[in-house]
Amino acid sequence: MNLTNQLLIATPDMPDERFQKAVILICDHSEHGAMGININHPSEITFEEVLESLKINNNNTSDFPTVHEGGPVNTECGFILHNTGLAFDSSLKIDNKLRLTTSKDIIQAIANKELADNWFLVLGCATWVGGQLEQEIADNAWLICPSNEHILFDKKQDKWSAALNILGIEAHQLSSHIGHA
Repeated sequence: MNLTNQLLIATPDMPDERFQKAVILICDHSEHGAMGININHPSEITFEEVLESLKINNNNTSDFPTVHEGGPVNTECGFILHNTGLAFDSSLKIDNKLRLTTSKDIIQAIANKELADNWFLVLGCATWVGGQLEQEIADNAWLICPSNEHILFDKKQDKWSAALNILGIEAHQLSSHIGHA
């Protein structure tokens, strides 16, 4: 099963505290492993600080979305998730419109008000070697649901609860205890 463009929802059985209540968009998945970005853990770093560190002039007067902690791997690298359908210098196609871009040209486009579609920046990503993610799912660390733009780009909602709701689950229904008859 290919999990690209699916959401992983951390369960109470998640053993890694860095992923407590995480919602991860799987951007690439194959027999060799998987890569995804956490879409619901805000960072203390602002987009304006990213622009300053890259020495890019901010010509955009609109409010920038919150920067998120995308995962514990490559935390110095920025990944911009966007639904423009446009490819920049370094873009990974997730579906027909959804892309993950790591090149500076997209940040310049945002600063120049050339990118009006939905987008947000995460710092870092999450990766799994071949079979690791599948084992974590089998161990009940993750639930899986289809991705949708409302969950990805809505800035005001609790993405963990919203992703659970897609599955028809309320957060209070989850438990890390299993019963035996």
